[in-house]
Amino acid sequence: MNDFKSIRVTREGDNEVEVVHNPTSFPLVGRGKHGAVFKISSDQCVKIYVKQKNILKESEALKATQDSPIVPKLYEVGENYVIMEYIEGPTVEQYLEAKGNITEDITGKILSLIQEMKRLNFARLDPRLRNILVTKQEELKIIDLVHSFKTKKDRPDRPEYLMADLKNLGMLSSFLEQVKHLDPQSYQEWKF
Repeated sequence: MNDFKSIRVTREGDNEVEVVHNPTSFPLVGRGKHGAVFKISSDQCVKIYVKQKNILKESEALKATQDSPIVPKLYEVGENYVIMEYIEGPTVEQYLEAKGNITEDITGKILSLIQEMKRLNFARLDPRLRNILVTKQEELKIIDLVHSFKTKKDRPDRPEYLMADLKNLGMLSSFLEQVKHLDPQSYQEWKF
């Protein structure tokens, strides 16, 4: 049986989603706080959600941003799922861990990604490194758009999550030095 609609997920507390029923052969490729993602073909994946409201938020964000190169293509929205483009590649976090350093090229791509997020009118301009994928062509794609158009009023303009992730990798100072060179205005807004 390979009907992804029979896959069931659950979540308790602040934990990641758990897969409670998967009678299919579709491999699990990712889990987060809102859903679990399964690869269903070479170029498509399905995200199964715990809550209906998150399907609505993410599908609306995907629909509103389909003209952008940083967002996966949307194929179908169902009662408890969204089918979207499968992006082959590591997260930026995995990519940087493997490289052992952050280059000016990847810093420039992160800055471009944030600029594109601004153009798309994202309320949240603070992506986690685990929510940015590096494609085979070394382009960046952002995933997990559930809260893209929702923001907390007390959030600073600085990408705090992004910088915390880079700090954990020991790459924040290198990143900020490169930002200083590539985008002095952002550097002034982001420096501590």
